[in-house]
Amino acid sequence: MPMSSLPSDRNAAPAPRFGRHRRRPLVVVAVAAALLAAGCSEADDPKTAVPAAGSPSSGAPGTETAAAFPRTVKTALGDVVIPRRPERIVTVGFPTGTADAAIASGVVPVGMPKAVGAPDGIDPWIVPKLNGKKPTLIEANKVDIEQIAALKPDLILAGQHRAAADDYAKLSKIAPVITYEGAAAFQDTWQQQTQLIGKALGTEKEAAAAIARVEAKFAEIRAKHPSWNGKTFTFTQGGSLAQIPTVTDPNEASARMFAAFGLQLDPKVTALGAKREVSAERLDTIDAGLVVMFFPSADAQKTFEANAVFSNIPAVKEGRYITVDSAQAFALISPGVLNVEWAIDQILPKLEMALGAS
Repeated sequence: MPMSSLPSDRNAAPAPRFGRHRRRPLVVVAVAAALLAAGCSEADDPKTAVPAAGSPSSGAPGTETAAAFPRTVKTALGDVVIPRRPERIVTVGFPTGTADAAIASGVVPVGMPKAVGAPDGIDPWIVPKLNGKKPTLIEANKVDIEQIAALKPDLILAGQHRAAADDYAKLSKIAPVITYEGAAAFQDTWQQQTQLIGKALGTEKEAAAAIARVEAKFAEIRAKHPSWNGKTFTFTQGGSLAQIPTVTDPNEASARMFAAFGLQLDPKVTALGAKREVSAERLDTIDAGLVVMFFPSADAQKTFEANAVFSNIPAVKEGRYITVDSAQAFALISPGVLNVEWAIDQILPKLEMALGAS
């Protein structure tokens, strides 16, 4: 989940929502800011679909996949034995990502983290996929062993739980725990995450189909907008003019998301390396073919945009400037197979307005 300066945990540092969704409370704003500042990186190119290994001939849960259990799934924290096809799943940690992958595979969790500031505690890309089911909402980024045990899970998904390594032993006493393949939480791409959860659920075919659907959507957009190919972008958090958090690593999740549209992170910010921040005196650094900004509040946006140095940046003056709200920022920073697809629909019109429709 690569980002340069946004908070790495939405419920740890909130951000504002964009578009038609109501603004999230300040706490959510802080989380987004933390993610951008933390800088989580992914390994694989989002333009390339990750094939689901070992896909069964039938992807319908409970048919041929049932015969594939018990099965062993390899994770960074060890091999996990899953005795039977999971039916009661609990996801812990960050609200996005792992729940997305399970639901996309046709399995609605019985318990999942609450999305702070979202209507009814459930993100907009999740709501239409629940099919009337009502998961128990648990506190994000914390583990309440008693609450989780009371849900009687037969599988726990902790791929986007920052303290997964610390909580692994106690969670494993309740049910098998699937974490991640990379070195830590948020290191797997959304494709890897979806594939890994598909293996655990016995829904490899559904997981592969979900990945392919999103990959095809990106490919269609790139084909429709050839002029975007190779254009540069920057992604920055506006707020204080003292130090401005900026994405500097092309391997961060947000950078890979924009790369999937055909864009590339501007060399001026990649040259900053681990610095990840731009001073008010060097706002010209964030000028690019496209400038993307996230603001923690409407007031912060108003103040920032009123700054003469910022308003005179060529990209801003020429309309090659877009903003994202907290929900969109979280989808960029912590992508899951469902929120990526949702974010495409949210952000594409903004890109077409700024970069042209062809």
